[in-house]
Amino acid sequence: MNPAQLRRASMAIACVSTALFASCAPSSSSSGRGAFLEKTWASKQFEKTDVQKNYTSVYIAPVDTSRLSKQDWWQSQNSRTQSGVLEKDANKLGRQLKSSLTREIRNYPGNKLAIASSPGPHTLTIETAITELIPSKAYWNAGATAAGFVVPGAGLLSAAGSGSIAVAGRLRDNSGTVATFSDKRSDQLSPINLRSYEWYGGAENNIEIWAKKGAEFLNAKPGSTVKRTSSVTLNPF
Repeated sequence: MNPAQLRRASMAIACVSTALFASCAPSSSSSGRGAFLEKTWASKQFEKTDVQKNYTSVYIAPVDTSRLSKQDWWQSQNSRTQSGVLEKDANKLGRQLKSSLTREIRNYPGNKLAIASSPGPHTLTIETAITELIPSKAYWNAGATAAGFVVPGAGLLSAAGSGSIAVAGRLRDNSGTVATFSDKRSDQLSPINLRSYEWYGGAENNIEIWAKKGAEFLNAKPGSTVKRTSSVTLNPF
């Protein structure tokens, strides 16, 4: 499958991924604690909730990666699918998302939330799924000049062969679902993007961004804004 076909496939997947976990239709995020995500929904009560004051712990459920097997790109990779390589890759990224979010919450300055081993009273449960995963391909980036653009002082930024990853999920407590979200991120653009030569280097970087922003979200006061990270970076690693 060529890059153009992959992009069309990823757009189709993105159209249905937002329905995952959604008990209410998500809306576009431009401000507030969920502004770092593309689409969010929250109950009116949760919008006013100070997470640090209303919950004593957070339970991070294992990340669901089962929907990735339905990707057109995945299905076209017969040898990798049959050997289980793609499933192992997806599971590895799922474990990274869970462990990174756990680490960032624990280490966030002033955080009062404990990490729970299971749902329970006064515990906020975070359920997530990776709904799209398109790897970076080094040989696509060989023609990056034709698809790149120049930022003064930074040089040529390449968009050719960029991978992407998307997630969707919900927040729950004993009352039920209090918020839902979905987000898709392409690999960050960089003057010299060394991660573009790794199959999932860009996805791993985006997982770390989600983890940091997720911890910030849980520590943010109602009415404050958690801003979205730029798609451009000067860090090649």
